[in-house]
Amino acid sequence: MRNSASPPSAPAEASAPLNHEAADAIVVLGCQLVSGGRPSERLRRRVSLGVGLYRDGAAPLLLMSGGGAGPATEASVMRDLAREAGVPEMAVLLETESRNTFENAAYTARVLRGMGKTRILLVSDRMHLPRAARLFRRAGLEVLGVAGVPASSLRRAFGAVLYEVASHMRGLFRRRAKT
Repeated sequence: MRNSASPPSAPAEASAPLNHEAADAIVVLGCQLVSGGRPSERLRRRVSLGVGLYRDGAAPLLLMSGGGAGPATEASVMRDLAREAGVPEMAVLLETESRNTFENAAYTARVLRGMGKTRILLVSDRMHLPRAARLFRRAGLEVLGVAGVPASSLRRAFGAVLYEVASHMRGLFRRRAKT
């Protein structure tokens, strides 16, 4: 495992020590597809990290979470990548309705609780994981660990920080509007 001081172009791997308790599922969060419904490099790296955790026995299921507005959902494209990497079809679950991290958490929790499962490992970009883990916990899931894909450049890392700060602020205002 590597600490957060790793170079931004380093290969994807777990970014925080994983809890050794058995997880029910590895949840891989989607991100925007490129034209024609093709996976972006970011999405490929997230799926690769999730598949690696699956192969290491971290959990018996991979749940791909992500909707989208294009010809294919993010989750279905991620499933195809996982299947190409040798993950059995029975080990891959899909959540295809979500359009943002809040919905990823809510809809994934609904799918997993319907199966009597609540313990997850969460996979996304490193900068996204703190906010995502908080939302998944609020949705009632037990986040046993997180694994993050590093940004591919310092410019992208800086952009990711700005995006996460703005998303956090939107979440605060959304919460106040509901109370």
